[in-house]
Amino acid sequence: MKKATFLVMLFISAISIAQDESTSFEEPEAIGGDYMDTGDPAVAHDLINNDGEPFVNFTSTGGEIGFTASYVPYDTPGVGLTDGDSVGVTTSTPPGDNPYPDGDKGYKISDVDGNFILEFDEVEFIEWPGHIFLNYFIADEGFEGDGTINESGSDRIRIYVKDLTNSIELDILNSTGSDINDLGIQGIWQWGEIELDSNAIYQLVIEVRCNSANEAFFFDNIHFEGILGLDENNNKFFSVFPNPANGFVNISSHSSGNKHIAIYNILGKLTIETITTERVDISNLTSGVYIMKISQNGVSSTKKLVVK
Repeated sequence: MKKATFLVMLFISAISIAQDESTSFEEPEAIGGDYMDTGDPAVAHDLINNDGEPFVNFTSTGGEIGFTASYVPYDTPGVGLTDGDSVGVTTSTPPGDNPYPDGDKGYKISDVDGNFILEFDEVEFIEWPGHIFLNYFIADEGFEGDGTINESGSDRIRIYVKDLTNSIELDILNSTGSDINDLGIQGIWQWGEIELDSNAIYQLVIEVRCNSANEAFFFDNIHFEGILGLDENNNKFFSVFPNPANGFVNISSHSSGNKHIAIYNILGKLTIETITTERVDISNLTSGVYIMKISQNGVSSTKKLVVK
């Protein structure tokens, strides 16, 4: 198990924490085989963890940061991930002698026949600027098109950070408009990094479009480094209360307007899906632990919900 590292620094009138929020995908179990989506490949939807298949989602328990995956079809939908594909947390390394830079696991995305979107937990920077860095590996064959249309044969990768406070997006890598084969970054682990300002909430997002098993992407060693918020709730764009809850739960955010709410049980089965401005009726849920995904204005977050 990896642990975030902390350095205590004394400033005038206050003590802040220089903190590293990170994941190298070491905490989730790596399960072999393919992942098979049970959703409709013609409709955009969140992906769920299936029993006996690689983990595509992970809810943080205080160590590594969490992440959630979703799927968006081509404009002319194909089979998506319903035919079984190599995606999710894995010990399978990139082709050639290319071990993972940190640990023995990573995250792989390949042959998704549509768009695969991986979103990480939000992180808040306070006091001073910081930065994010990660390693990524792109297989060295098979890519097609320039990624400008949402169709098969128009492969694309985009790695970027959402500045949720200021509603802007900051690219680390964006192949849109170029053939990936022409970028000269394939076949070797690459380093991506971007500076981040203070007093803002950020979210890392990875988007991949591809249609072949040879068109594979690998990710590892993701770190947010800077002076981060001390209260976990301040690191989140959304707040859920009460939690534990019984009967209803409220969801507040930094924005106004409707929120899309999806609540899953621990087996990944969707139990509630609704649109609301704030309150959700959970009176039909039995006692236990659930995972709630909240989406609003292009921002999403995953929360653990305890029902009494």
